[in-house]
Amino acid sequence: MAADITGHEFHDVLEHLTQRPFSTLQFIKKLAQRHPSKWRAIEEEYGAGGIGAKTHFSAYSRVAHTLAKFARKGLLAKLDYQPAPRGWGSPNIRYWTDQPGSVGQLFPDEVGDEDGFWEGARTKVFVNAYERNVEARAACLRHFGLACVACGEDFGRKYGAHGQGFIHVHHLVPLKKIGREYQVKPTKHLRPVCANCHAMIHRREPMLTIEQLKELLDRSR
Repeated sequence: MAADITGHEFHDVLEHLTQRPFSTLQFIKKLAQRHPSKWRAIEEEYGAGGIGAKTHFSAYSRVAHTLAKFARKGLLAKLDYQPAPRGWGSPNIRYWTDQPGSVGQLFPDEVGDEDGFWEGARTKVFVNAYERNVEARAACLRHFGLACVACGEDFGRKYGAHGQGFIHVHHLVPLKKIGREYQVKPTKHLRPVCANCHAMIHRREPMLTIEQLKELLDRSR
C-alpha cells in the first residue's frame, strides 16, 4: 500500500536517528521530519495515534508493526519496553536498535506487537505468534521486580542506567498450546527472566520450568 514505509525510507530514518536505542515514537518523529508526505499518508490511512485516538489500531500502531516486520528480517533488534512519554496512549513503549551484534534470538513467548490487550489472539503475520499485552507485562514487573527470578540477574544493578528496566517476561504456559483468547493473570502466568535464562528455558522442547532451570543453576555452582 502507498502508506507502507519503504526500505529506502526505513534506512534513511535510521541513518538520521542519533539515539541508540530508540523508541517507536522517536522513529515516528524522525520519519515525519524526513518524509512528511509518507507520515501524512499513514495518518490519513490509519488515523492519528496517541491519547485521544479512540481507536485500537492507529498510525502509531502501524509504524510499530512495520518496525516489527523489519526486526523479523534481521534489520532491527526488538528491545524491552520502557515507560512511555506523555501522550503516547499506552503506559509503555517499545525500544529498538540496529547496532551490530544486537539482533538476538526471538523467543516464542516474546513474539508480537505492542498493542495487544488479550493474550492468545493469533496474529496473521507470523505463524503461532501471539499478541502481547503491555499492561500485563508492566503488572508482572511491578509485582516481581526487574531481577531474573531464576538467577537473580538485575541489569540495572549490573550496568547502571544503561541496563535499567531491561528484562524479558516469560510465559509459564507455552503460548502455542493456547488456541483461544484468554485474559492473562500477570502474577499467575508471567515471570521476569534474563535473556540467558530465557534462552535456556526455550532451548529444547518441552521447555524447562523455572524450577528445573534453578536446579541446573544450583548444580553448576
